[in-house]
Amino acid sequence: DNKAGEKAEALIDQMINLYEKGDKDVRPNVLSFTSAIHAYARIGARDGAQRGEDLLKKMKSIGVKPNLQTYNVLISLWGNSQQMGAGKKAESILTKLEDEFRNGNKDMRPTVVSYTSCISAWAKSPDHGKAERASAVLGRMKEMHALGNIADRPNEFSYTAVINACATTYGDQDEKQDAFRIAYSTFKEMSESDDLSPNHVTYSTFFRAISKLMPNGEKKESMVSAAFRLCLRDGQCDSNCLFHMKNAASPELVADLLGCSDPSEAASLTVDELPHEWTRNIKHAPRRNNIK
Repeated sequence: DNKAGEKAEALIDQMINLYEKGDKDVRPNVLSFTSAIHAYARIGARDGAQRGEDLLKKMKSIGVKPNLQTYNVLISLWGNSQQMGAGKKAESILTKLEDEFRNGNKDMRPTVVSYTSCISAWAKSPDHGKAERASAVLGRMKEMHALGNIADRPNEFSYTAVINACATTYGDQDEKQDAFRIAYSTFKEMSESDDLSPNHVTYSTFFRAISKLMPNGEKKESMVSAAFRLCLRDGQCDSNCLFHMKNAASPELVADLLGCSDPSEAASLTVDELPHEWTRNIKHAPRRNNIK
């Protein structure tokens, strides 16, 4: 329902109106407000972030305090907005969570969702320097975990979101070069970790980064080759990996990597024709509607 957010907000407005007229039993609580904000998140409305901020103001105006989930949904909303400055706005909310937690409010302890949603907000924003900002948020998360301030260490989604911020970087060659340096170091750290390994989304995103950020030449070919061989070793080659590898590599390299006799054969090869060993570990996560 594309009107779900507006309907939920209208219901909140009715409850506030009745409450202000003296019916104290219908005062909306934090769950009511957060559910209304989440309704905007579910439908992915472009103006959802601003509508969510408006609901936050209404919430505070009647003395209802937002909770961790309220802020996590707002961070996600700013990511979905894809607006200029969305990453900065999402990060300001994350900083507020960190500050409240440090000041003794244990209920505001940020989670892996808080940080990863903030990184994704940077990735989806059109702002310059977003790769560096996304990487910095990942660094903050690692530091907070090392200090024992948050329970969760970064997961594969956190790292992949940083690589996505790099892959969607626009700008001059210097900015692209900086973005690729971050993408490569993030991918390398993840690949060498004892606790994490790249999944099919990570590999696909890294191939996009190579394609978008590296100039054509031997270094690019070598990078594609090395990453694709790791992808096959890990059994993580899905249709997106195959597509983006083909985009990043020369036709001759694609044929070589796929074991084809000529580039035209390689160009038409689909993921269903690949050996099972190359695709064996692909797991498609179920869609989640709840942000915690």
